[in-house]
Amino acid sequence: KSIPNATNNVLLHREKRNIDITPLSYVPGGKIERYLGNLNFFFIRETTSIREEGGLSGFIHTFVTEVLAIVRAHIAALGGNAMVAYYMTECVFSHSLHKNQGQCLINVGGDVVFVSYYTEE
Repeated sequence: KSIPNATNNVLLHREKRNIDITPLSYVPGGKIERYLGNLNFFFIRETTSIREEGGLSGFIHTFVTEVLAIVRAHIAALGGNAMVAYYMTECVFSHSLHKNQGQCLINVGGDVVFVSYYTEE
């Protein structure tokens, strides 16, 4: 028996090379294949050059960007390609602008998973 248009309903594997980080319990458009562990990090950053780093917002933006890059590197090192249930439970910032100093503490974490992505064609 022949099935008309059977190739139209085939799911093909879609390769995705970036690492997704989401606070959701799933990755939209993907299926969690393996759970690889839980990550929980505390990061501290201090500077004595707040003005040179673009002010308070520039310092915090750079720090959060670096934190996410480190988290993505750990996800990749564990063999994962996504983090679900991402959280940032603490972000403490203190500064002394007249001394050009600032400190920031961030706590982040989540579950590392391997996700397969499929697309309909």
